[in-house]
Parts: sequence; structure tokens; C-alpha cells
Amino acid sequence: MNFLKKKNKLKPGWIFSQNGNLWRFIFGGENLIVGETRDLTKRVVYFFVIDISSGKTYLKNFLFEDGNYWISIEGATSEIVFLHRYDKPELPYHKNIIALDINTGEKLWENEKYLYLFNTTENLYGIKQNFESYEIVELNLKDGNVKSVIPAEEHSGIYEIRDSVEDLQHEFSDYPVKYESVKDENISSIINNETKDIEYKGDIEYLIKKNYLIFNYYVPAGIDLKDLNKKYYENRLRIFDIKTGEILYSDILNAKSTYNVPDNFFTKNNYLFYLREKKEIVFIELK
Repeated sequence: MNFLKKKNKLKPGWIFSQNGNLWRFIFGGENLIVGETRDLTKRVVYFFVIDISSGKTYLKNFLFEDGNYWISIEGATSEIVFLHRYDKPELPYHKNIIALDINTGEKLWENEKYLYLFNTTENLYGIKQNFESYEIVELNLKDGNVKSVIPAEEHSGIYEIRDSVEDLQHEFSDYPVKYESVKDENISSIINNETKDIEYKGDIEYLIKKNYLIFNYYVPAGIDLKDLNKKYYENRLRIFDIKTGEILYSDILNAKSTYNVPDNFFTKNNYLFYLREKKEIVFIELK
């Protein structure tokens, strides 16, 4: 592990961790990451906000309502985080929309009538199911009050906006795909040379960003001495220069994984993010 680190020519810009296991995170505008970690034993949820370029944290180990476990992130702008409550602890149904100041965690408002539908940088839409139909509204970002009720005949247009927002988000975020066969001989050669003498498990996942080939694969890492049928696998991350075939970066995503975990890494613009041991977010700028 230390030997591999000495060979790295790419370096993390920052590494973030806090209490609990990483549960999910999203982007607030172009510059912020908003996320949550969960302590599964204590049943506590912690929120965080990170500036992407600097790694500065605005919120860390933030306990909203003393770490209320039955709350989670829905969306965000560059100024506001939107949360939802769970209807009942044992059921995954959502209720309410809660707005927090993204820099301080201060509660700005809570709407108890509508569920979060989606948001853009300037608009927030909520939805409520009536007896035989849905009601969709536009909500005021500042106070959560209804700005307008969307006529039923315009609902399809609202869903089109939601889909376009999601498509736009995907344009800025690239996730790995399964490696089967690639037409580019340089790429297939790099992956094949890296894994040809290794008994790897499951699928290799990869993505290409600029001139970087980023991929991960699993290799055997022993067995559980308390359960001999339980096998462990080491999840390895590699970054290569596609043109030269030179390895630029190596790390271990999970030292002892019992199954393949998809989407351990992804890119946004020229930034690579990956998760290490479900505890850390590692950031690398791909210059």
C-alpha cells in the first residue's frame, strides 16, 4: 500500500470523513457537495457540506434535530439543502419538505403539506396526492409557501422539466460502466495487462475522462475465520494515462468487501471522486 502510494503521480486534493458511514451525497450548485453519514448502531444521521475546489467544510458532523435518524436529503441549490422526513420509521415513505441554510444548517422553513418533487437552481416543486389525482405546486424557496398551483394539463410539462434537469446533471457526472470489450486498443491493453495474471472477481468497472482511464476490480483477500464460507475481496482502484499506458494512481477502495459494490467512483467536470471504506470521500483534480 505504501509502495503504491509512492508511485502515484496524481495526488488527492482533499480527503473528507466524519462520524458514521457514508450514506449519500449530492451537489449543491456547481461548487458544493451536500451529504449525510449514518451511525447504524446509534441510529444517528450527520450532515455535511464541502466546497469542492478547496475541501473546506461548511457543515461537518452536523446534527439536525439531535441527529434525527428518520430524515434524509432530497436535493439542494447553492444556498439551500432540502430534506424529507419518513412517514414512519419502519416504512420508507417520505413526508414534508425541510429547508436548511447550506452554510450554517439553520432551519429556514418546513412545509408539511407537500412532498419534494424536484428543484432547479431557482425553483422548487412539491407534490401532493389527493383522492383521485396529484396536485403539483411551485414553492417559494425563501419560506416554503405556495407560489402557484400547476394546472393538471401542464403536469406533463413539469415532468419534462424534471427530466431535463436530471439529464443536465448527468452531463456533468460520469459513472463507471462494466468493462466487456472496448474498441480502443490502448484501453483494452491497459486493463488486460493489469488483470491478466490476477484472479479477479465479478465485473471490472471503468470510465474515461480526458486522457485518463479509471477502473476498479476485485481480487481475493482471504476468508472469515468465523465463517469459512464467507470470502473477502479487495477492491482496487487504478488510474492510467491512456496514451502512454503509464499508471498514475493506485488505491484500495475496500480492503475486505464481501460483494461487488457499484459506483464507487465518478467524475464531475474534471474532478474525480471516489469512496474509500464507506468512510472517506477522496477528491482528485484531473488536470
